Amino acid sequence: MRSVLIRLCLASAILTVGQEWSQAQDSQAKPPEPPAPSQPIAPDDRVLSFVAGNPDCTEITDECIICAVVNGKPMCSTPGISCVRKDLRCTSTKPPTPKQ
Repeated sequence: MRSVLIRLCLASAILTVGQEWSQAQDSQAKPPEPPAPSQPIAPDDRVLSFVAGNPDCTEITDECIICAVVNGKPMCSTPGISCVRKDLRCTSTKPPTPKQ
């Protein structure tokens, strides 16, 4: 009788360990979800006025955000954590149009 109880306990332990191992393998097989892409934010008034005053500028930064100007409209990134904004500056301009 004692040997039957020992065998049942061992079988139960083996099944439990096998199930836990199988679940661990399943969780490792699934790649983690990638972070959602950040959406551009609406530019504030100072970005809009900077773009209006610098029509040749195609990229703007204040060391916190980066704005790309597409068809005359800025599309900006979200500011980083603990960011200290500085004056806006143009980091890229349109190439000059060739004269014909």
